[in-house]
Amino acid sequence: MAALTGDTLGDGFVLVDKPDGWSSFDAVRWVRKALQGMKVGHAGTLDPFATGLLILLVGRATRLMQYLEEYPKAYRGTIRLGVKTDTCDLTGSVIEEVTHEQVAAVPEVDIQKALRSWIGEVEQVPPQYSAVKIEGEPAYKKARRGEEAALEARDIHIFSLELEQFSPPDITFTALVGTGTYLRALARDVGEVLGVGGHLAELRRTGIGPFSVEEAFPLANPEGEGYVREWIRPMAQLLPPQMRVEITPAQARRLSHGNELHLAAEAVRYAAEQTHVGAVCRDDLIAVGRLVVVGSDGMFQPRTVLSDPRGFGG
Repeated sequence: MAALTGDTLGDGFVLVDKPDGWSSFDAVRWVRKALQGMKVGHAGTLDPFATGLLILLVGRATRLMQYLEEYPKAYRGTIRLGVKTDTCDLTGSVIEEVTHEQVAAVPEVDIQKALRSWIGEVEQVPPQYSAVKIEGEPAYKKARRGEEAALEARDIHIFSLELEQFSPPDITFTALVGTGTYLRALARDVGEVLGVGGHLAELRRTGIGPFSVEEAFPLANPEGEGYVREWIRPMAQLLPPQMRVEITPAQARRLSHGNELHLAAEAVRYAAEQTHVGAVCRDDLIAVGRLVVVGSDGMFQPRTVLSDPRGFGG
């Protein structure tokens, strides 16, 4: 993975593989230290017990977090049937338990049916131990005081949910989900449907949008600080090719001043009206905004400008 050079040195993103026991903020702190204090932020968290892919944004790229929220996330996990916990995962206290014989008696076909019932646009009640705010306070703070928050169901989208294996008491599954989905709540609800309870015993995020954990920097490597900079990718690569438009230096200079940009039909042929796209010049992401289709042509309306106009001679 080539390091960035010139004026853009350090502005970009790093894919990291978070190990078990690290919080997402631990990962941010580690990379910030490795990059000698550069600004670093994350685009989506993972619970400390979970492992896998995080996208860490560096420098100017931290302004792009909002555009990554819509990327679907891929997971591989384990639901442990027969044991309910207050956190809906393995870190919590056991609140209910059934025998191994009861769990082993659950037909695999019922598990497959339960998983299929959650595919699509569904409603989900977040766990009591979650960051969802109730009257301005995160629900987990109320839960730690022994208070039960009245959490409302929220609309989520589960694109796929497949059973890999059932080896009592464990269900191994893969999932592709939209933003706001709690896999801990899914484990809770699947256990309830099957009548034996359950919790999330293991979770690994394997992908975010076009990115795979196979491409990620291994944070578990204690000697990695010295070369993490080499894993920084250019900001433009945060968006797949179908979400980018190529512009000229003259257009980049105009866009860098925050002005709207008229684009020819060939530049917007793939884009639906109001689609978020990035304007790219010479592999540098100049701005992210929306395309408004006007007849056969289009207009780019910048929402986040990232480039200094002086970099284009104006």
